[in-house]
Amino acid sequence: MKGLLLKDFYMAAKYCKAVLLLVIVFLAASFLGEENIFFAVYPSMIAGIIPMTILSYEERDKWIQYSAALPYTKAQVVSSKYLLGLLFWAAAFLVSMAATAFRMIGNNSFSMDTFLVMGTALLILGLIGPTFLLPFVFKFGAEKGRIAFYVMIGFVCAVITLLTGLGFQAILPFSKPVLIGICGIGILLYILSWQLSILFFKKREL
Repeated sequence: MKGLLLKDFYMAAKYCKAVLLLVIVFLAASFLGEENIFFAVYPSMIAGIIPMTILSYEERDKWIQYSAALPYTKAQVVSSKYLLGLLFWAAAFLVSMAATAFRMIGNNSFSMDTFLVMGTALLILGLIGPTFLLPFVFKFGAEKGRIAFYVMIGFVCAVITLLTGLGFQAILPFSKPVLIGICGIGILLYILSWQLSILFFKKREL
């Protein structure tokens, strides 16, 4: 598993430079920009789908077929992508939350309720991409998964725009247990997606 993760990190460094640069730019904008959640959410959302970009290159180079000759199970191949996405997402999530706290404190507008809602939004919108896209990719391949990716991006951007326009007023009344429950559901769906991808990939003809 360690070898698979190292390979994926090397591929991300080689093929995802533009994506990683975009994440850094938006994270910087979230520190310096106005209170627009798009700058905070977008890096987490993009970081979470980096594994799909790597899968596209692997399919192009026939690495998926080559992996069958290596001492790795299909479950490990799938798991490496989910762990990679989780690591990149977690890094973007932590920096985005730090940027949110920094901006709110700088504006003398820090509110724990707003901060927790932002954290919930980052978690859900950041994990929604890999949660719904990776099973599709592992079942049908990266090219067809790309179509689902563009549809997902459009949907998430529409949700972000709606939430920004509402100023979170629709979800701020949620109590802390409810927010924790929402986060729990998001994490549970990610785990279920992980298991579903393993099931799909085991049945897929390489």
